[in-house]
Amino acid sequence: MKKLLSISALVLASSVATASDLSTIYRQAASNDAEIAAARATREANSYNVMIARGAILPQAQASYSYTHYDVEADGASIVNIIQNNDYSVSTNKADYELGSLQLTASQTLFNLNSWYTYQAAKTVDSSYESQLQLAEQQLLVRTAQAYFDILRAADNLETGKAEERAVKRSLEQTRQRFDVGLIAITDVHEAQASYDLSAVNLLSLQAALDVSYEALEVLTGQRYDDIASLQSDVKMQMPAPADVSSWVESGLEKYAGIRMAIAQKEGVRLQRNATRSNRLPTVNLSASYTTGDSAPTYTPDPTDSTVSTIGLTVSMPLFSGGSLYAQSKQSASNLATADYQLEQQRRGVKQNIRSLFRQLQTSVQNINARKQVITSAQSALKATETGYQVGTRNIVEVLNAQKNLFSAQRDYANARYDYIINLLNLKFYAGTLSEQDIDVLNSWLKA
Repeated sequence: MKKLLSISALVLASSVATASDLSTIYRQAASNDAEIAAARATREANSYNVMIARGAILPQAQASYSYTHYDVEADGASIVNIIQNNDYSVSTNKADYELGSLQLTASQTLFNLNSWYTYQAAKTVDSSYESQLQLAEQQLLVRTAQAYFDILRAADNLETGKAEERAVKRSLEQTRQRFDVGLIAITDVHEAQASYDLSAVNLLSLQAALDVSYEALEVLTGQRYDDIASLQSDVKMQMPAPADVSSWVESGLEKYAGIRMAIAQKEGVRLQRNATRSNRLPTVNLSASYTTGDSAPTYTPDPTDSTVSTIGLTVSMPLFSGGSLYAQSKQSASNLATADYQLEQQRRGVKQNIRSLFRQLQTSVQNINARKQVITSAQSALKATETGYQVGTRNIVEVLNAQKNLFSAQRDYANARYDYIINLLNLKFYAGTLSEQDIDVLNSWLKA
């Protein structure tokens, strides 16, 4: 039994290990993220608005049945005696009977522009809900990648912090040894001790940041991860094609889901304005009914059977509504102006975001190459400073500063790489071209 449990645990651990890459985590987020699940449920709920609006222009039918029991006792002259015998004497009349009635009604709108435009508006707005869902799905791609690479960023910063803490601790030990033999003053020891204490405190903050970043990933997937695949060191990061920012802007204005959603919403508001204006026009309805049942007794003590069939045409037109129709018309016109401004705001925002992200990408590419060279220079500077410290031409403060410069350069290099990835995803997001294939490409940049 223990052997079986060990094998099961090994298989489970193996599956978790292979699942801890970006593509797998994204699929888990797509299945478990509460925000995208709510967006899909909202899309499904809103899709029924078209059917609801269409119902107003389709035939309507209704069936009803009524049953009533009568137990009547009343004083009065009998109509039968009056007619037959000319007898007007008052007597007590009793009756006990049941009446049943079945009614079938049907109607069809022949002319109602309000219902027609409302239906057209519902169809148009339905396409905006589809764009809204696509926007939420693309946002999930960005949120998952952001959470994933935030973990890697925090892990890299933690590793750099640990290396810095070890280096400062080693410098502190060397400083104490040199002080013990009388080669340096006590102030150097204090400087090294303060630097070490600061690095130790910073290490606690970096560990907490890593834990928090894992929590953010758990919110997306509903699962806890202890380790994920890291970024390869030799990934070539360069400007994406096309190299012209205007092409990205043109793509965003055409494909960005937020703009397509705003366009559909504006068209829906325009059609709804037409529907409101149509409230002043006549409406024409065709109706028919069929009723069969019992009628109350009149000349006989028992109910009589009756059947009634009707067919009619109803034309109605509002003449005066206290000004409400005028107010509704003006309100719908203002709503259309609002939708137009919102669309323009979306377009301007997309232009700004794409241009800003494109420039940030250019800066990130240059930063990555420059930061890598800075690391090499900082390593050489640290080595020279440590050598000078050993021979007495440099002091401990210069050594500590050189160490700080090296680890700062390493952090800046790692951050520049992650900034490039996030900026690239956001650029494609606003350009309307972001897809799961981009996640798979990023996944190929990770260590197997």
